[in-house]
This record gives sequence, structure tokens and C-alpha cells, in this order.
Amino acid sequence: MINFWATWCSPCRREIPLLKTLRHERAGDGLEIVGIAVDFREAVQKYAREMGIDYPVLVGEQDALDAIAAFGMDTVFPFTVFADRQGRIVTLKIGELHADEARFILDEVKAIDKGRTELAAAKKEIADGVSALAAKRAQQEEAREAPQAAADQAFGVLRK
Repeated sequence: MINFWATWCSPCRREIPLLKTLRHERAGDGLEIVGIAVDFREAVQKYAREMGIDYPVLVGEQDALDAIAAFGMDTVFPFTVFADRQGRIVTLKIGELHADEARFILDEVKAIDKGRTELAAAKKEIADGVSALAAKRAQQEEAREAPQAAADQAFGVLRK
């Protein structure tokens, strides 16, 4: 996994504990995570120490922007590149990576590496699966917010 991030990016910062956890959980599968910080060296070094980042972090300003362009991406943070053992890009996850998505994608990458799934089939499974997980998260968020919205509406009626 290659994770592009910056210290000033809130979703990027929220991902770091997940990345650390995944690295340890999936070490037996040969997972390695590399962070590419598009930021100033001093800020990244300080933040990496504070967060206890234990995976390799490369720091770059223009070089990192050039790497992003090489993936055909605009400068959007965070985004994560998932590759198989042959170095083929399996998928790009744009935006904050969630645990359910990461584990789903990594399971598909593992299936490719073990020869149980072809790359094209895994790409389709990942696209469909990540969409389904995002929809499920949106429904859960909506369900959590509905009682508050109803309370806000009732309070507004009472105040009138």
C-alpha cells in the first residue's frame, strides 16, 4: 500500500492509526505500507514522531506531486494505492480509507497473490464491494443522525 497524505489533512491524520494496525495485522501476508507525505520535512518528521508512525514515510514536495501525477491523479488527499506482489496496481482508494474497505481490498489483493483470483475479476469485486460498503456506512450515518434531526425539528416547533 502506498498512502499519499499531508500533516494538515484531517482525513489523512485519521487514517494513520488504521494504517499502523493493518501493517501489524497483515505482516504475515507480506503487507508493507509506505507513506508519501506531500508536505514540509520538519512538519512530517515531528508528526510522525508524535503519532508513532512505524512504517516508512517518504517526504516530498515537488517530487511527491510528480508521483501523484504519475498515477494520473489530481492532488487530492488522502489517497491510497493498492498493488499486488507483482507490482500491478489493483485499485486506488481516493479519500479517507475506512477499516472495512481496507480489509476487503487487502483480502482481494491476497486472493490475487495466491492465484485464487484474476486481476480483472478482483478489480470488479473491489469496485462493487467498496461501493456497497460506502452505501452501508451512509445508511448507518443517516440512521444515527435521524433521531437528532427529529429532536432538532421538534425543538424548533416548540420554540415557535
